[in-house]
Amino acid sequence: MIVANPKKESFSFAMAKRITEQAISKNYQIETIDLYRETHQQAFFTADSINGKNITPEMKYFQDKIAATDKLIFVFPYWWGSTPAILKNFIDWNFSQGFGFKYVKSRPVGLLTDKTVEVFTTTGAPSFYYILTGANKRLRKMFQKQIIEFCGMKMESFNIYGGIDKSATNTSDILNKINLK
Repeated sequence: MIVANPKKESFSFAMAKRITEQAISKNYQIETIDLYRETHQQAFFTADSINGKNITPEMKYFQDKIAATDKLIFVFPYWWGSTPAILKNFIDWNFSQGFGFKYVKSRPVGLLTDKTVEVFTTTGAPSFYYILTGANKRLRKMFQKQIIEFCGMKMESFNIYGGIDKSATNTSDILNKINLK
């Protein structure tokens, strides 16, 4: 499970805790990677880093973890129409050409075909706002088509929980809706 939230006391981590509890109850093995506190921090992705030409020790560490799992779970807040930058950086580094995909006759072929993905994300604005503006659909489609399927993985579930309020009046209802596949 990859969690991308700078605040340890965030609802992202409450969801991660709930997901971990469910995984344990189903006898799954689960490991959490906290991108903001990870000891194997990755530098900001640069043009010199493109397509995995220079495999760093951090990249090898994360790619070994990805290769060893059958399911990836992403947990993050939905910020400015996308993922937090640290999660995008993680994807740029670790789902690189030669590991996540390759090109055959100028077409991408996913290399992680034995993986499934679940996504859990939250928004501060009410759910209806993101539905009306199409933001939910854009995020889901971007994640599904341009990351998950591009790398040959299969999406099991994509969960966007809106209206996470600061008073935490709706958070227990949302935690009860979480259902790890």
